[in-house]
Amino acid sequence: MKQLKIAIFCSGGFSTSLIGAKMQKVYDAEGKDVKVDAYDFGMVDEVGDDVDVILLAPQIGWAFDQTKEGHPDTKVILLTMQQFGSMDGQVLVDVLKEKGID
Repeated sequence: MKQLKIAIFCSGGFSTSLIGAKMQKVYDAEGKDVKVDAYDFGMVDEVGDDVDVILLAPQIGWAFDQTKEGHPDTKVILLTMQQFGSMDGQVLVDVLKEKGID
């Protein structure tokens, strides 16, 4: 099975790098072949087609429709303020599992 690639985007890439690292720890502990990377939203067109899942932080929710249209073959998920604000990797991994992404 190929590696699952997840990209998290926010307006600056700083908060997402922290939460991405926490998600990566959860996947590593589960023994899953998953790569989580964080980016500034300006990079979405550069990396969006090379990943399986795009997670958008709530502060860039305005870009959800545009991102879905620009990357039709990539699963795009808009995180809620509660999910993102938890800064808990397990919470976000569980959100993806609920959406069938494991």
